[in-house]
Amino acid sequence: MSGSYRGYAAVTATVLIWGSAYPLIYAAERFISPVALTALRAAVGGAFLAAVYRRLQVGWRELIGGVINIAGMVSLLNLAVTMTPNPSIAAVLIYTQPLFTALMTPFALGKRVSGLQYAGVALGVAGVAAMVLEGLESSYLAGIAIGLAGGLVWATGTVYYERYLARGDVPGETAFMTLSATPFVLALWPLGMRFMVTPFSVAIGLYMAVVVQGLGWLLWFIAVTELGGVRAGALSMLTPVAAVAFTLLLLHRPLTASQSLGAALIVLGSGLVQVEGFI
Repeated sequence: MSGSYRGYAAVTATVLIWGSAYPLIYAAERFISPVALTALRAAVGGAFLAAVYRRLQVGWRELIGGVINIAGMVSLLNLAVTMTPNPSIAAVLIYTQPLFTALMTPFALGKRVSGLQYAGVALGVAGVAAMVLEGLESSYLAGIAIGLAGGLVWATGTVYYERYLARGDVPGETAFMTLSATPFVLALWPLGMRFMVTPFSVAIGLYMAVVVQGLGWLLWFIAVTELGGVRAGALSMLTPVAAVAFTLLLLHRPLTASQSLGAALIVLGSGLVQVEGFI
């Protein structure tokens, strides 16, 4: 298989794996709390990556990156999934990350943001507004806010990574960032560390830790190596679409009309921000 085909196969598998995670997190919430699921992803997923790559890139900057991207973002992702009526909504909101990144870039990295990218941000804002107008119940709005916070924290971690870590050993950095986040996630114990041991919960826990966190990142590195970070990043915007499909397939929960409109605008806007890098 040629490099480009291998890259497209890897990014397709990554999108499917990461998209499948959202309905499974939602279904597992009865047995595994969001904090416990994050701890599993950090400890077991990090150990898996370290075992495969047989190296860790250790340092204070990597530690800070782990706190932001794993302890912070993944915890908010898991919480958003359990607090929204449809896990697809959380997937879309988490992938507002490119929108926040575009707004931060001129100030944090000193790079120019194009008019097309700002248009993407405007589309994303319109999409968020459409989702908010779907319902004004406090629980629904809290889920929206947590999902957006996850996108903002991920954007912060992305900018931090580009500024301080992008020239390092990416697999070694990722393995250490994932593992080093574990004690910080465990510090969130008072928020609820629940794990009811059943065959279903064990299977979901292992899937999230080994497949989503471990194998997903392995495939992502292959995609980035073969296709480049910009093209792979643009294609990764299909993850919320995969989440919608898996949620419909596994939970039989479609998005409403206004939620679908909001999701489409957010994904399109985030895609424009990413695609600008190679068109």
